[in-house]
Amino acid sequence: MAAVDRNAHDANLMYRLLVQGVTDYAIYMLDPQGEITNWNAGAERAKGYRADEIVGRHFSCFYARDERARGVPHLNLEIARREGRFEAEGWRLRKDGTRFWAHVVIDAIHDDDGHLVGFAKITRDCTERRLQAAQLEETSANLDLALSHMSQGLCLLDARRRLILCNGRFREILDLDPVLTRRGTPLAAILRRLARDGRADAGPGRARRLSRLSGAASLGADVTHRGRVIAVVTRPLPAGGWVSTVEDVTERRRIESRILHMAHHDALTGLPNRAAFGAHLERALAVGNEVAVLCLDLDRFKAVNDTFGHPAGDALLRTVAERLRTVLHGEGMIARLGGDEFVIALERPQGLARVEALAEHIIAAVGRPLDIGGHLAHVGVSIGIALGPRDGTDSDSLFRNADIALYGAKAAGRNTCRFYETGMAAAAAARNLLQLELQDAVQSGGFRLHYQPVIDLRGGAVTGFEALLRWPHPRRGLISPAEFIPLAEETGHITRLGAWVLREACLEAAAWPGTARVAVNVSTVQFARPGLEEAVVLALAVSGLAPQRLELEITETVLMGDSEAVIACLHRLRDLGVRIALDDFGTGYSSLSYLRLFPFDRIKIDRSFVREIGRPENAAIVRAVRSLAADLGAVVTVEGIETEEQLAFVRRLACEEVQGFLFRPPVPAAEVRALLADPMPFLASASGGDEGLSYAVRSASARAQVSRVSAAKSASRPARIAALRPAINS
Repeated sequence: MAAVDRNAHDANLMYRLLVQGVTDYAIYMLDPQGEITNWNAGAERAKGYRADEIVGRHFSCFYARDERARGVPHLNLEIARREGRFEAEGWRLRKDGTRFWAHVVIDAIHDDDGHLVGFAKITRDCTERRLQAAQLEETSANLDLALSHMSQGLCLLDARRRLILCNGRFREILDLDPVLTRRGTPLAAILRRLARDGRADAGPGRARRLSRLSGAASLGADVTHRGRVIAVVTRPLPAGGWVSTVEDVTERRRIESRILHMAHHDALTGLPNRAAFGAHLERALAVGNEVAVLCLDLDRFKAVNDTFGHPAGDALLRTVAERLRTVLHGEGMIARLGGDEFVIALERPQGLARVEALAEHIIAAVGRPLDIGGHLAHVGVSIGIALGPRDGTDSDSLFRNADIALYGAKAAGRNTCRFYETGMAAAAAARNLLQLELQDAVQSGGFRLHYQPVIDLRGGAVTGFEALLRWPHPRRGLISPAEFIPLAEETGHITRLGAWVLREACLEAAAWPGTARVAVNVSTVQFARPGLEEAVVLALAVSGLAPQRLELEITETVLMGDSEAVIACLHRLRDLGVRIALDDFGTGYSSLSYLRLFPFDRIKIDRSFVREIGRPENAAIVRAVRSLAADLGAVVTVEGIETEEQLAFVRRLACEEVQGFLFRPPVPAAEVRALLADPMPFLASASGGDEGLSYAVRSASARAQVSRVSAAKSASRPARIAALRPAINS
């Protein structure tokens, strides 16, 4: 019996030593009320208490305060008492107050008679596992979120061609049943469904393109499925299997097709553009075909454009394009090069007589009257013709010679056609000579500035001058700006020439008495090339002119290119104090939109609106622009005043300033100072009973008449009429 007791004692001792030595688990006993009766090394390590600190305390101290308040520790003991075991995971507290995630087991201990003698409690710190699980859960959630919000559909397949996963977009794009996209679904089943659903879209190679969902190398293809264009891209995975993405690119392909069309076609007429024409011509010449190239330039188009406006000009161009299509009946290619220039390439023309007959037919068709807003417009067309390979074996030379022939047609009186002849190259040579002379004039300073006064309608005083460039050629005489400015822009000389104009105008204006401003026109090319801002700053610095006295005049075409860059440049110039004016306002269909882009200081109404003062719509337009400018804080200047009737028309519409030959044509710099030194106003007005008589002062005798008008204003009515009669009769 003693031996049995000793063995039991030794077994209990070994058990206690074993339990107390365990460090990975907190193992301790609770009495039936939940007080701690012993404590092992693992419990001390996990919870931070020594045995002498914790034995005798209630185990609820390991629970958070809110759990104790809800009686959670007692409920857990009750479960262990009732069911023999309680097992759960949750947050527990250490001695220092920190939390750890614990896996807890509480076993009820009974004696041989079945009486409860206490509880055995085992706790394991699972905080790291909990954090890893949380991170894995977060990663999985983020992956699910990313997959569900992808614009592309995605599927992942294993090496045995079975589906591992796919996102909702994959099902949506291919219109697949969720049952068919479960994990483990064979790819063959998906392909069969796609092939069955897309029979209406079936075509050569469609099945082959669909099979690229399972390619062994990176592949891409577009597949038409149920009327939609689906882009499929497949990439192999290093460990076997592959990932495929599908994307609905229907709209993208439509836009790309539209962009491609726009890159090779004219937006206004829908005809091929210069690039498309050049490629077509090269192909025709490359196969040895005889080709006739017809260069067309409309006659009197600018007059129609100026008279009726750009919308009417656009309508005319569309009509001409349609008439050309009708004449050719689908034969050859028609292209619009820009402006009022068209070109035709006719393969295998079958002789000069047929080409000439076609040209005459085109001239007759284009020359038919065109109804524009109730007005009949008449335009003609000049045609230059070159035949390849006779007149050129490549597209550039053939087109160039057709263009030279076009100059010959214009020189012959327009509205006619001419074939290219060797002697016609002389015209091109003359133009090249003018280009060289222009370059010499730019380098040697062969240009001059003239100045046209701008008159204040309210007081009659000169408020400023517009600087206008003149080229007095030593042999040709005065060359029109309409001839040399486009050439300067084309050759790039306009940049240097424009900088000179800025500097010269500022130097001259700095010497003027008073505060009259000087306006300088700025070309579109100057904005397109670097250096404009530097040229303005340099001109102001060299001259010492106050920035507020310099005004830059731009046209709508300046804003038609990179408008954001131009607007930014204008704002920087405005910040310097320079004034900005919108010139030729009303000649473009987008004028109002440009007024929203930049707060112009001045709006210059084009001369076309006062040329026909009898048209009521002109008065309505000028009145509307005047009101709009007032709202925008801009001054209105009306250009092209040439008659007293036009002046009276503008004055009735309450415009602030005028400019035109009625007052003074552009004059050399020497005359500007004399004009500014003369205190007499350019413009006088009599109101009241005189019905707003207005007239321009252009001579000493006229100035004397102004004096009589001023004196008459304070006299009696009969005396005033007598004083005004000489002015009226003149």
